[in-house]
Amino acid sequence: MIYTLVVAHILGLFVVVYCDGGLFSSSQLEKFVDEIPDMPRIKGYDVVHGVPVSKRLKITMFQKHWKFHKDLPLTTVFAYGETKRTATVPGPTIEAVHGVSTRVLWQNRLPSKHILPWDPTILTAIPRNKTGVPTVVHLHGGIDEPQSDGNSNSWFTAGFQQVGPHWTKKTYHYHNLQQPGNLYYHDHAMGLTRVNLLAGLFGAYIIRHEKVEAPLGLPSGDEFDRPLVVFDRSFRTDGSIYMNPTGNNPTIHPQWQPEYFGDVIVVNGKAWPYMTVRRRRYRFRIINAILVKEILVGPSEIADVVIDFSKSKSNSVILHNGAAYPYPDGDPVNATTNDSKVMKFIINGQREIDPSRVPKNLLKYPTPSLTGSLENSLCCYV
Repeated sequence: MIYTLVVAHILGLFVVVYCDGGLFSSSQLEKFVDEIPDMPRIKGYDVVHGVPVSKRLKITMFQKHWKFHKDLPLTTVFAYGETKRTATVPGPTIEAVHGVSTRVLWQNRLPSKHILPWDPTILTAIPRNKTGVPTVVHLHGGIDEPQSDGNSNSWFTAGFQQVGPHWTKKTYHYHNLQQPGNLYYHDHAMGLTRVNLLAGLFGAYIIRHEKVEAPLGLPSGDEFDRPLVVFDRSFRTDGSIYMNPTGNNPTIHPQWQPEYFGDVIVVNGKAWPYMTVRRRRYRFRIINAILVKEILVGPSEIADVVIDFSKSKSNSVILHNGAAYPYPDGDPVNATTNDSKVMKFIINGQREIDPSRVPKNLLKYPTPSLTGSLENSLCCYV
């Protein structure tokens, strides 16, 4: 691959800019050839004498190589994992139990330089010595203490050598007192959220509550209850992640772009994967980790759905995206384009006895009180 490196000196920082060229065409990737993985599952609790008890986890951010498609070269990514060998994109699924707290020591072992361009002219976490990739983890949807919320200015670099102005502690405490359901953890560093997520720093977090969920009769167990984390990327011919390095207002912000549109749809770390299923019901916890596009649900939104494959008259089903691109005012999705296809289900076997069901009524929650809440709040992802 041939491309040009430009070294720009901005605000005392040397920033490597990759000029356009050498992009990999998504049309060259055959769809539905890689089997979808189930991301590693980490239990945020121990069981002592049959009773769940609190547990401490240690999850680290590593730079490593990841294979998004059999025909793509290895891609350099940032990944969460208990070890570098087991680190994945998306990160491991953390499974917690309602009422049983989980403590996580989030560790940063990322290199001194980022793998993607980032613009220091916007409000950004910048280490004093200008080296190190700042990170901090936010549990999206979590109801937790402020010190464990992943404030964008609570960032830290490798080994906690440098920390942001709001940093308070190394180990986060998740109380897991909210209703059972699906959450989403991701990087949240000031000015770097977008590039850190593009690099791979995000994953699923599930809170379970057996007494509440068991009566619903939903599909359960690792085989039939699966998180699906959907995101998009563009790649260079060498396999590296492509991000447009030229800002939309380059005389002021040389690299900052308000949006990112990838031309490859990825689910659980594989481009347009397939999943072999049985003729029965499955529960899918679908997380949209796309930064801008609407695929099934809005960015960072989660849909909990049950699909009954026993009713299919065919042996395969393709999951499509029907949202306009960009949403909501963009062009309608063309069924023949890459944006319209997400993944394929291959349906095996005969219809089988299935003890699960779709309940007529779901849980009812009381209306939250707004007393004492902030009148205005603002969350920025840049």
